[in-house]
Amino acid sequence: MKKKLILFLKIVVLTFFSFLWFLLIQGEYEMITKPELQNDFPVIKGPSAVYFLGAIILIISILIFILSIPILKKLKYFNPWNH
Repeated sequence: MKKKLILFLKIVVLTFFSFLWFLLIQGEYEMITKPELQNDFPVIKGPSAVYFLGAIILIISILIFILSIPILKKLKYFNPWNH
């Protein structure tokens, strides 16, 4: 029961990170295609805002990857250590 609860919580966190990643990708796309939006970022202005958002997206992508490996191993769909 405890293992299923932990798996469920990991899937919920993975879903949240995936949704956040999608929203940030959309925001970065808008900032790149409409340069005037780069100045709407409250702390960092200009192209630095796009780079900062890209770094945040990269960190979230790494978290999604790290979180998905144990979930897939638990579901027995993927085992990276057994070729």
